Order: sequence, then structure tokens, then C-alpha cells
Amino acid sequence: MSSEQDDIKRRLDEELSYLSFSGQAKVLKQTHPAAPLERLRALWNKELDIPLKPLGALSALLVAGALILYHPQSGTREEQASPQPVQAQRELIVAGGNTYWKDIYEQAVKRHEN
Repeated sequence: MSSEQDDIKRRLDEELSYLSFSGQAKVLKQTHPAAPLERLRALWNKELDIPLKPLGALSALLVAGALILYHPQSGTREEQASPQPVQAQRELIVAGGNTYWKDIYEQAVKRHEN
């Protein structure tokens, strides 16, 4: 088997004898940088392999966490920014055959007039 490999190697060497690789120095400089600036360039030339499933799951968790922290549940909300008057102080009025709270009706009329 060794003689077959030697024969194949010899034939391959004969066929490729006219080819010569002249970019050895350039390749070695790119793969084994010596200067700090060259090392930095080599670092920027790296390929990153980022799996999408874990990245997507992490993104979903971050979004869900942000929504939970910044938007409290509707059951635990405190009073609104402009609190409505207490029910005992509100007055019902009849307008156009319908019954409305007076303060809400007046606000709607003001908005409609503007």
C-alpha cells in the first residue's frame, strides 16, 4: 500500500510541478498577525455564529419582562390621572331620551363644541 501512495504522490508532484504559490507571506500575515493593529484587524475579520433560537427566546423574555415591569395589571391600578367625583356627588340628567352623568355629558358637549 505504501508503494501505491508513493506512486500517487510522485505523479501528483509531477503534474503540479509547474504551479507555484506566491501568496505565502500574505496568507501568513493574515492568519498570524504580529502587530497589535494587525491583531485588531484580524479580530474584526472573525465570523460570528449566533444561534437564532436562544437569541429569540432571550428577546422574548426581555420584552415580556419589560411589559410586566412598566405596565402593571389592570386590577392593581391606582386611581386615574383625573379622578371622577364620588358617586354620591354625581348627578344623573336626561337628555334626548337617554340618561347620562352630568359631568360626563358636559365634557362631551364641550368637546363637541370645540
